Amino acid sequence: MVIIHQASGQVTAVPIGELTDSVRLQPKPSLILISTSWCSYCQMQKAQLKKNADFQAASAHFYFSEFDAETKETISFNGSTYGFQSTGVDIGTHELAYVLGNIKKRLAFPTWVLIDENFTVLFKYPGVLDKKALREIVTYLSDKPLTNKAVNFTIK
Repeated sequence: MVIIHQASGQVTAVPIGELTDSVRLQPKPSLILISTSWCSYCQMQKAQLKKNADFQAASAHFYFSEFDAETKETISFNGSTYGFQSTGVDIGTHELAYVLGNIKKRLAFPTWVLIDENFTVLFKYPGVLDKKALREIVTYLSDKPLTNKAVNFTIK
């Protein structure tokens, strides 16, 4: 069983490959940040998360996972196995990143994905979330129950 541990007020991300087991053992929604190592906006977003008190305080209500869209490892997620798809010499995208995060067959970085306890995608957002938008999502995640709950916020 994987549990989010808080040390010094920091949320520890659940590895994407362990998220399925975590959700099945202790059902709750998951907020996934799809990013890459070279994306400066992604790194900025991660730094903002570490400083965001609302995000840290509400972390008991959801799993948080950071997913490198260019990882080459094979990942099992919700009963399916996904791998890296090369698009050139040493470049490409992981199939799971595309499955979870594509919007109109495009994948941007960072992309936020919210899934419920049944692995239904409730929300996708390509881009950096500002403090207000993150607060809306955290407030939404703090309300129970979440399953089949309509997403009632709009990120601008």
